[in-house]
Amino acid sequence: MKSLALLAALAVAGCSSTLPPRAQDQAAALKPAAPALPQRNVTGFGDALRCMDNLYLAYGTRDVSVMLEDLTDTTKKVNAGTRDMMMSAISDMTRRSRALQVVAFGPDANNVVAFLNSAQQRQPFAVVPQYDLRGSITQLDEGVLRRQADAGVSAGTVLGAGASRSRQLNVLGLDVALVETRTLALVPGVVSKNVTTVIKEGDALDAQATISKLGINFSSSFQRTDGTAQALRNMVELSAVELFGKLLKLPYWRCLGLDARLPEIRDEIEDWFIGMDRGGELTPYFQLQLRNRGFYDGPVDGRISPALRRAVAAYRGALGLGHEPVVDLALFTRFIEAPAPVAPEQPFRDGGPEPARPAAVSATPAALPVATPTATLPGSGGLQSAMAQPATAAIAPVAAALPLAASTRARPLAVALEPLPALPDGSLSFRIKPTEAAYVYCYAQDSAGTMQRIFPNRFAPDPLVQPSKPLQLPGAQGFRLPPQALRALGCVAAPREVYVDAPAALRWGDFQALNAIRSFGELQRIFEALTKAPAVITMLALPGAPVTVR
Repeated sequence: MKSLALLAALAVAGCSSTLPPRAQDQAAALKPAAPALPQRNVTGFGDALRCMDNLYLAYGTRDVSVMLEDLTDTTKKVNAGTRDMMMSAISDMTRRSRALQVVAFGPDANNVVAFLNSAQQRQPFAVVPQYDLRGSITQLDEGVLRRQADAGVSAGTVLGAGASRSRQLNVLGLDVALVETRTLALVPGVVSKNVTTVIKEGDALDAQATISKLGINFSSSFQRTDGTAQALRNMVELSAVELFGKLLKLPYWRCLGLDARLPEIRDEIEDWFIGMDRGGELTPYFQLQLRNRGFYDGPVDGRISPALRRAVAAYRGALGLGHEPVVDLALFTRFIEAPAPVAPEQPFRDGGPEPARPAAVSATPAALPVATPTATLPGSGGLQSAMAQPATAAIAPVAAALPLAASTRARPLAVALEPLPALPDGSLSFRIKPTEAAYVYCYAQDSAGTMQRIFPNRFAPDPLVQPSKPLQLPGAQGFRLPPQALRALGCVAAPREVYVDAPAALRWGDFQALNAIRSFGELQRIFEALTKAPAVITMLALPGAPVTVR
């Protein structure tokens, strides 16, 4: 199988190719029907929702904002609060990570566009959710199978007894999808469509004794039924797991107790790989996840660098896949599903001298199951050359240059804040420039003392800022800084990405109130504990000049 390298979109921009039929597709008609898979009986998906919360933490997921529409019942037969069920499910799977933010969209707005416009006017930072979750109950076929049996005995007009048993099968369907609010376009491949069979069983045993005394009838009866409400809730929870697992490219099947070697899961991983490759998403995905896993220390900008090549080569070597700096389906499958191998002592970073001795990178093969791909993907010389070095300069996993958090730093990292002219609507603007390459985090404090993170955010998720490329806030990002709603702004620089280790007090979403932090002094102490180094917070009081907090 030819391998696909990183940065497919940059290497072959504007080019396209037709995929050959997959091997399993060609042979599908010749294979006998596969035996039915074992079924799992569940009463709910609460454990799966908690598992997803842990996946968000493990993969560094944050700042995913979703607008939730009313999930209507197009059949007009199911009397249940489907949207409220979805809100509960999303809430349950983001308790610890705070990765998802949900904005309820109700019948008070005429349509999505009107709601988004009103949301910009109501919120201080004028931000809107990234995604719109929409869907409906699309199917309810009642009486697909119906059986009933009755029996009874009677003793005159005084005593009677009867029994009945009924069984009815109904089919219930729920379809949900995610839409990008910026373009109102469907997110490709991020849909969930589930159908469940609802079995209604009724057992009744009635005994009645009629005594003509005071006109009172004494009776006793028992009836048991399984309704559709719980079945719908289970479908909603399953859809939430599936929907956000697909959106964020997480191994959500692990939370459902499914084996990654199932053909359906292997096909989905392959679909992700091809879609991300053609959409130019593979490179930033690996940049971010390799950084979270301690193999890479550089920007998430979608550009190939020597450090990224070395990080990919080291990761492949740790998995026993060779030391070529190439991302193919085999690596992507292992990267998605398998536990991360042991990282080098120092992440790979561009610049600075390279130590001569290689870093020791190891992994336990038994802990890394493989879902071996069977498809043959088309290759490209441009893709291969984009990642691979010349044959005379083979890459081996070597130790990186000194990381940003080097102990030999003479002075702590700091950030310069430069106020810029106000924007046409009167909102604030300023420029951020660290003393050296650093991970920058900026916070705003309103007139009530509430703190909110404004960078990194849903529009600019990468906190790494280079001195040669100062960052402008808000710049082209989709939020505003109204001076009447703010008391102060402050930024702190860290030698590494700290979000994966951040305490719960900092794990709230962008532009959300950090209720546990009430001052920049508290923020400074948290960052010093995270980085184990002095932290410098540069503040911009409103109105006033920058103030440094040490």
